[in-house]
Amino acid sequence: MDAERDARWLLQRLREEEDLRPPYRLQRELRWVTQATVLRDEHGSLTAYTELRKHLFAVELTTVVVDPHHRGQGLSHTLVNAAVQSTAARPLILFTRSAALETAVARAGFVQRRIWNPLTLSSVGARALMRCGRMLMLGDVRKLWAQVAHIAAFRCWVLDDEKDA
Repeated sequence: MDAERDARWLLQRLREEEDLRPPYRLQRELRWVTQATVLRDEHGSLTAYTELRKHLFAVELTTVVVDPHHRGQGLSHTLVNAAVQSTAARPLILFTRSAALETAVARAGFVQRRIWNPLTLSSVGARALMRCGRMLMLGDVRKLWAQVAHIAAFRCWVLDDEKDA
């Protein structure tokens, strides 16, 4: 598929969605999009996207996005399952305040809980602070405000096959 077209799709979603990370330059997004878990429609166009990011002692399922024209079709369930199947890394963690995404991750076996490892929590927190700093640096006050104003609404979901088995 055309990685540049995919990266441009991602950049558009990142600019429009308040809960997503800030966009980077096209070249950096090209690198992320080639490593991501994606879903496509019958024409080969991107419909859903997620990334896996390593933290200390965990991997985060992040930047989960479904194209607005394809929402309500169960793609978040398919995307989460595909991402879980794409890696043996555990625990997988995810932070969201989206009820639809919470339903998808719960069906995939994630459970809501706190991060138990202080090093993982530090890594996640540092990355979140860097994202907020980037939003401030880019002057994206709308996105920064959405992140800060809703911080208490975000919940941590964890998939850890060994502990849940």
